[in-house]
Amino acid sequence: MLYNSAYKFSKRRSNRSPFLTFEPMFYLLLTILANVAIFLSFRSFSKFNINTFPAIITNYLVCVITGSLYVGFGHIKTTIAIDQSWFQVAAVLGIVFVSTFYLMAKTTQTRGIAVATVASKMSLAIPVLFSLFIFKIGTSSLDLWNYLGIAIAFIAIYLVSKKQASESIGKKQITLAYLALPLAVFILGGLIDTTLNYANHNLIEEEVEGIFPIITFGSAFILGLIFILIKGIKVRPKDILGGIYLGVPNYFSIYLQLKALSAFENNGAILYPSLNIGIIIVSTIFAILIFKEKLSLLNRIGISLAILAILLLSHQEILRAL
Repeated sequence: MLYNSAYKFSKRRSNRSPFLTFEPMFYLLLTILANVAIFLSFRSFSKFNINTFPAIITNYLVCVITGSLYVGFGHIKTTIAIDQSWFQVAAVLGIVFVSTFYLMAKTTQTRGIAVATVASKMSLAIPVLFSLFIFKIGTSSLDLWNYLGIAIAFIAIYLVSKKQASESIGKKQITLAYLALPLAVFILGGLIDTTLNYANHNLIEEEVEGIFPIITFGSAFILGLIFILIKGIKVRPKDILGGIYLGVPNYFSIYLQLKALSAFENNGAILYPSLNIGIIIVSTIFAILIFKEKLSLLNRIGISLAILAILLLSHQEILRAL
């Protein structure tokens, strides 16, 4: 069964450094690829005139089906427990997923894609700060170069994500009300990653790693379906199709993120900057090759800084390899 073979690369809760094996980079790379597949799916929505919200809700159901097939219905039946803390956290997280998506859509429509993108990407500040100063996971293994890499990562992500933000803002006065939507996206996006970091470190054992995303996406689907029925939103066949090819990588993006967190000993201060930078670089490459996007000077500087940040974040592993 796929589920059993997957645990050949299982969660290790030992005291060894996460940089001593290939496992961290293996799961980091897979998580990046799953997220890039999501990016490509979203980019196709506008090309094929797919309505985003019903496609997203369909995607949540497909995530549940994909996860159930991958993990195995028998394992789910024997492992799932409603009274367990991880189950309750997963269910609540599904509500946050839907809320974050809705606010992201509203931010894009009313504030522009540049503002929405920067708010989403920079939300990694929250899990990084929590990992460093609240959870204090793996801080003893970090050195000056790692901290410098984290700082550069923020600058790089902002520069690569910047798409003529001045045009999005125009002459509008920047007030608290204007910033409310992107601020909400920033906070909720950071809350999702922080919750995953906390849950994986304290609540999720190896046998429920594959089930946790199923409960999260199941909760998101139920809430989204209720919203669609109340609002009377029309769901077309092409919207369902879009949700199908989005749902498969979306399930694995969360599952593999949990595996990556375990491989990095739940050190979110290292994982999340590396993950976001990797997603941005690979997505940018696809955007140039497939969608013929042009990069500004700031975007190019951001990519250069992103590469430098990755080298600084992973310099221990590089030195050991040499």
